[in-house]
Amino acid sequence: MDCASDSQCCSALISPACIESLETDQCAPRPLRSLATRLGFVAPRHRAWRAYLPRQSRCNPQLLAAAADTVPALAEDDAEDVACVRRTVRTHTSSTCSTSLGDMHVEDSEESCDEDSSIVGRVWKLSQDPLGSRLVQAALERADSEEQRCLLAHELCGHVHEIMRCPHGNHVVQKIINTMQRPESLQFIIDALTHQDNSIVQAAKHRYATRIIEHLLRVCPPAQVSEIVENLLKVVGTLACHSVGHYILRHLLECGTKDQQYQLVRSIEQNACRIGRSTFGGIVLETMLTHTAVEDKAWVARAFAQDPAVMLCLAKTKRGHASVLLLLDTLQGYGDHRALSNMAQHMDALKASRFGRIVAQRLETACEQSCL
Repeated sequence: MDCASDSQCCSALISPACIESLETDQCAPRPLRSLATRLGFVAPRHRAWRAYLPRQSRCNPQLLAAAADTVPALAEDDAEDVACVRRTVRTHTSSTCSTSLGDMHVEDSEESCDEDSSIVGRVWKLSQDPLGSRLVQAALERADSEEQRCLLAHELCGHVHEIMRCPHGNHVVQKIINTMQRPESLQFIIDALTHQDNSIVQAAKHRYATRIIEHLLRVCPPAQVSEIVENLLKVVGTLACHSVGHYILRHLLECGTKDQQYQLVRSIEQNACRIGRSTFGGIVLETMLTHTAVEDKAWVARAFAQDPAVMLCLAKTKRGHASVLLLLDTLQGYGDHRALSNMAQHMDALKASRFGRIVAQRLETACEQSCL
């Protein structure tokens, strides 16, 4: 007979009262108390199951009532035990919690106010911790007014550069940007970025800080972030070839104003040779050919077609060959047969690579249609 069956047999012979007395008697031998504890788990009585719940859930009447409703599904074969647990739940609920839902909401709001008051003055320290970051974000969401949010957010003044690069703190800054109702409340972040030389470009290259710039460009009016955009447009060639920096350029191409997109397209056209030889540059080029005007596509397509070596470099990569296909469609649409014929001279080099064969097939089709 196994241990479980032995325990069940012993628990059937020993009364629950005897088991409980052995568990609480500190003078009893330790092996006997351990055996009594083990028998208690299989004895026909319910232990204090609330002790296994999270601390915040032990005094919640809604959770306890829901637990009581699940008891029949767990022990339908023992009606007396079910009734006992139900009586325990009702007693515990009535003794530890108020009977009205309104009082319960008042208690919850008082606890939230206590938590928010404990965060004031500690935002910078808490934002650097995983749990503390969540507490600050929750306080920003619960804030009743813009002034309360500003009170918490301005505690980060002087620490903007550090908090943007923090794996936990950057989420606090994102929450500040997304919860503020007035764009001028975010000016302290913009001032911190524009105050130091080259800080905008460095932030655009950082894996966490670049998220802050993207959120600012999305939320703030163009006039407020004009200095940030100007600094980004000065280094398009560098950012387009960077593993992180190219994301901010794609964001400008997708969500920027018409003027911002126009300036960015001109910069891509001027840096065609450098961007075309970069894997990430091919991703930026594909985004540009997808979201910009037809006239801008034509200018960029001609700039890339002037150097067939750049087109070959793009055609051999997974993301680059997609941009080359878009470039061929643009050149064909404008009837630039000379550019297509120059590209066709490198057909053997295209067919030597996996993605180049896809480009070669499209190029052959375009050349055949241009000869008709």
